[in-house]
Amino acid sequence: MAKCTEYESKKIGANCRSSRSKSRLLCKTQLERELWVNEFVYTGYREPHLSKSAYLKSIIEWNNETINIWSHLFGFIYFLWFFYDANINSLPRFAASISDHIVVSLCIIGAQICMLLSATYHIFGSASVKERRRWLRYDIFGISAGLISAYLSGIYLAFFCFEEWRTNYFTMLCGLFIFITYLPSRSDLFDAKIYGSRIGYLHLAYIIVAAFGICPTIHWISLHGGSSNSHVMAWLPNVFVLYGLLGSGFTFYATMIPERFIPGMFDVIGCSHQWWHWLILAAMIFWHRAGIELLGMMRSMPEFCHHTTSSSNTSFITY
Repeated sequence: MAKCTEYESKKIGANCRSSRSKSRLLCKTQLERELWVNEFVYTGYREPHLSKSAYLKSIIEWNNETINIWSHLFGFIYFLWFFYDANINSLPRFAASISDHIVVSLCIIGAQICMLLSATYHIFGSASVKERRRWLRYDIFGISAGLISAYLSGIYLAFFCFEEWRTNYFTMLCGLFIFITYLPSRSDLFDAKIYGSRIGYLHLAYIIVAAFGICPTIHWISLHGGSSNSHVMAWLPNVFVLYGLLGSGFTFYATMIPERFIPGMFDVIGCSHQWWHWLILAAMIFWHRAGIELLGMMRSMPEFCHHTTSSSNTSFITY
């Protein structure tokens, strides 16, 4: 393999001396390209071909995957607690139905799967190119589960009073889930890129999937009589926050900012993939907590659906 450049050698030496890691850390030129975080992250890489126990131990050592691992391990632990809190405390507080419990539970489980498979990929993905690709497929499935869980809660709440439309969108959601769970099985999953960028057809597929949420959002607004409706005005900003967080995260991921501007400076702390992780976690926490709040509001107003359905062609709902 190629030797480190003089700059990279100094950088990796500094990283190792300042680290409590018992494992030897490598620079990117000592590894196959597919094992890099990206081309602007020079140092802090764990050795390939270690045992699974060694990679498990590395989660408490300082390397360029430490924050990626712990951001979503923290997310997994948070959603474990949130599952308990939602079903034991929040939902019973407003006499939620069995279907409320089932939908909320499925949504939180989807978030848990996303967090756990992401963390697992970053723990074991340094073993080899073959292992990295295998764990990345699991990670992609986790992303699919996280997206579907966000749509599930959104559709359930947006069409809470319109059961026929809710059923139609749930059917579409099942088809969407089948499509995005098929994607990781494609043999060209890791090869097809657009104009030499790190953005491939897989990323485009997920952008399209994310854009799908715009359709039920517009439909939800129209069913409530337009954007001037008080209910829409109160809850539409949550949709903007969700897409803002997701869009910001993907922008960091796609542009490889800030490490693109100062290569080697953000190898261990502050690189784009870490920002992507934290923003995705923030989006999921925000969305699921907002969903519980909205569900509680609707359940606490027995006449909500009566007013909503009778006023669906007007621009104002009188609560």
